[in-house]
Amino acid sequence: LPDLTVSIDAVGYLTSTSTDSFVPASTVPNGDTPAVKFTVKNIGTNVAGPWRFSATLPTSATPRYESIPQRALNPGDYIVYTLGFTRATPGTHAISITANSDGAITESNTNNDTATTTLTILGS
Repeated sequence: LPDLTVSIDAVGYLTSTSTDSFVPASTVPNGDTPAVKFTVKNIGTNVAGPWRFSATLPTSATPRYESIPQRALNPGDYIVYTLGFTRATPGTHAISITANSDGAITESNTNNDTATTTLTILGS
């Protein structure tokens, strides 16, 4: 069976609309776009896909982001994502990422599908 695992590589912010502008930091300066960089990897023995991920974010717009279907991952394959979000709520908040959030694929282990970290967002 496939086995998707999530790891949060860093939190920080974007200095432009490009995900290439990601700056790792535990605190987001006022006016910058908060972001999280994370990796989803298939550590199982069979192909996983298609699948979705969800993100719980400290935003007043849409606190739970649901992805579109993602490409299949063969055993050992991984994807690194950078997800920025707007309308952030100031303060220190938890951010959670969950792979296979809709349970569409059967996995050998679902205990490693979620990763959580914190991020401080400055505001006026």
